[in-house]
Amino acid sequence: MDLLLFVLVLGFLVLVHELGHFLAARAVGIPIEEFGIGFPPRLVTLFTWKGTRFTLNLIPFGGFVRPKQGPTPDSPDALRAAPPKHQLLVLVAGPLMNLVTALVLFLVLFGSYGRPVPRELVIWYVEPGSPAARAGLQPGDRLLEVAHQPVTDFSTLRELVKKYAGQPIPMKVRRGQTVLTVTVVPRPDPPPGQGAMGIRLLEYGWEPVPGQERVSLAWQSFAQQIEALVTFPIRLLTARTPEERPAGKVLGFRGMYTSLQTALYIDRVLGHRPPVYALSMVASLSLSLGILNLLPIPALDGGRILVLLGEMLFRRRLPVQWEYAIMLAGFFLLMAVMVFINLREWLPQ
Repeated sequence: MDLLLFVLVLGFLVLVHELGHFLAARAVGIPIEEFGIGFPPRLVTLFTWKGTRFTLNLIPFGGFVRPKQGPTPDSPDALRAAPPKHQLLVLVAGPLMNLVTALVLFLVLFGSYGRPVPRELVIWYVEPGSPAARAGLQPGDRLLEVAHQPVTDFSTLRELVKKYAGQPIPMKVRRGQTVLTVTVVPRPDPPPGQGAMGIRLLEYGWEPVPGQERVSLAWQSFAQQIEALVTFPIRLLTARTPEERPAGKVLGFRGMYTSLQTALYIDRVLGHRPPVYALSMVASLSLSLGILNLLPIPALDGGRILVLLGEMLFRRRLPVQWEYAIMLAGFFLLMAVMVFINLREWLPQ
């Protein structure tokens, strides 16, 4: 079910992107021959509206917009034949729709919950066979005390677990409306990828704030993520030591799916309505798609925008054959990078 939802989410974000191109083209009078939902082969034509055929295609992953073709194979299509300022508007509109989608999701998130203020540690996963599992701890339990000391943050918990490693320690947790006391023996030498107790936690808490502040929080999160995405390649290339390398990495489909699956699982454990962590993840994906498409790489919107700006500056149009060749080369380069990123996620680290 999560895999289907992941495919639908990515398909929706790509479809939103193409809808931006379509609406901008219609607004400036550029004829669009086909708006495809999914990718070919075509299954059926749903309807025709103002000269545009809306089609449903076999591969349910996004969509595409096909401008009307010129009279000959060498002629530019309706988009390339349009005035440069109209072309620029259409090219920018796709990434812009992804950015707007992300902003709307952030507004929904902060509008629903308010300001994030971590006040407690919540268990969202318990490793099977771990000390925590043997003690009866469950996802959704809130940690109140460890070794008779209040615990509300990771650093305090780490210090206590390290201090009492190998010894039985009492832990007080809240499960629903019930407060329970269990005894856990933290492992001095836990298996790789697991902690001493075998639990995964998050610092959690929200507080209500006025509506205007919720909008401000959405804008701040939106701007901070854009800044992080734009500066990430620069910080990665200029880092001279491992400590200077920025946190995070470029995700392939497996990494994106795992991240969304984890977010959905946490939302289910905590009973979120709407799902705060999943919404945040989808907003980040939409932002990434928008920013990625603005990069000056051939075959992406940013590459076409760069070519267009050059034509506007020098008042000369690049021959259609040259543009097609550049975009084709960029497409193969982009595919090679995508294959590398996705294969890397399946290879042993």
